[in-house]
Amino acid sequence: MGDLRFKVPNAANIDPRVWETAYISGMEGIPWYCHRRLDGDQFSIGRDIEESGKLNIVWPTRCLGNICLSTTSLRIVDEPYSLMAELARGTVFRMKNQCAEWQRIGLKLPTEFFPLSEQALNHLLYALTIRNDAASQESHAQAAIDAATEASVLLCDAFSSQVLDIRMQNEGRFSTLLGCRVQPQIAIDSVSDALKAAFNLISVDADLNAIETASGQRNYAIADRQIEWAHQCGQRICVGPLLNFKPGGLPRWMVLLNESFETVMKAACDHALETVERYRGRVHLWNCAVGLNAPGEMRWSDEEVLRMSVSLIETVRRADDRTPVLLTIDQPFSEYLGGERDGISPLHFADALIRADLGLSGLALQMNLDTWPDGSLPRDPIDISRLIDRWGLLGLPLMIVVTNPSQLAGDAKAEHGLGVSSWATGIQAPPEGFKNESLLRMLLAKPTVHAIIWNQTSDQLPHGFANAGLWDANGKAKSILNSAAKFRQAYLH
Repeated sequence: MGDLRFKVPNAANIDPRVWETAYISGMEGIPWYCHRRLDGDQFSIGRDIEESGKLNIVWPTRCLGNICLSTTSLRIVDEPYSLMAELARGTVFRMKNQCAEWQRIGLKLPTEFFPLSEQALNHLLYALTIRNDAASQESHAQAAIDAATEASVLLCDAFSSQVLDIRMQNEGRFSTLLGCRVQPQIAIDSVSDALKAAFNLISVDADLNAIETASGQRNYAIADRQIEWAHQCGQRICVGPLLNFKPGGLPRWMVLLNESFETVMKAACDHALETVERYRGRVHLWNCAVGLNAPGEMRWSDEEVLRMSVSLIETVRRADDRTPVLLTIDQPFSEYLGGERDGISPLHFADALIRADLGLSGLALQMNLDTWPDGSLPRDPIDISRLIDRWGLLGLPLMIVVTNPSQLAGDAKAEHGLGVSSWATGIQAPPEGFKNESLLRMLLAKPTVHAIIWNQTSDQLPHGFANAGLWDANGKAKSILNSAAKFRQAYLH
């Protein structure tokens, strides 16, 4: 067993939750189960094997706030590494490497990119060559991180814009679906015009916990109204996930009574069958389930998880053999594997379902960014771009279900409270909309992404994710809504 050890001057001043986010990943980016320890100004993290790996950990940046950064691949050595210097090396390397890859396919770099790229490299060289002045080394390392992340945003925005222009020239308007999940409590008439202007798809909740008000009693009234509204407006409709296996997503009687796997599977398939038969012919996408790949309340074995997935897909496919069927992969960056010895890798889970040839039409990736530990850590655009490219290799169309907070203010109505961005680091938060417009542009530029769903409508109503709605707590539309409308008008049918 070998540990990677890092020197962290003034570690006591860093939010202690930062150390809990740390994990080691291999070449495929999949985390290993890790143990962690902070002892004074030294942080140790290790696995049960002595192999090189990348440290991934939340760290502050000037332009994106707190995001998950990674080192390059590090060997197990006796002398502790400098944490900030290695994070700077990894951040600059990723920026430079991605720049080279995209330049080879013809990317034209913006003029603002070059001075930032040069600053990042110069500060990194200073940080790596200063040995006896820890304060100066930290200062240069942080400056390298800040310049590299700013350069990365410019790089990704340039890539996304140029790809979108090329696709428009070659394809005309895209058939990509851009939508939002409409919360059950929302008065849809009050937001009707804005939704029609910004989106061509509506996602309707129909999971068992939302439909079943008491054991054996189901109420589809809200879903009926939302689907009828979408039909009248000419919107495409995605129904689901039909089952939500994330913590708190199943009816309480299933969890409290500790129902057997067979009982839950029968109830799940019965609900899926009833829902599909109710809306068959009126729906354009079925989303079977979410949360099966990540650890849940029922603590099923890998075999049971796969059986549940197969049964749900087959149930929906038998009831409606024409409409595309998807299944949602939660936390596709798979951070949860760093704390779960027996967790299922999302990529391996999806690959097993594809190889089973069940008639799965595509995969949905749920990225509730900045929601930890039940969602995904905040990421920069390069990380998101590489994640989508990696999942695209599986050969199925992708639907991205995403949220990202727009501010760090308190949010009393949010189930998950404030996210990683709110942790005190001394770095000023980026302006509202800066990250989200770049995020939407990046997702639209990816040909493998056939649908995008914003996972929260309003912060006024009880909601899951802090400050991640299209409307804020006062009912004011956020810039993300304007960005969606702009992109739809410019690129989509």
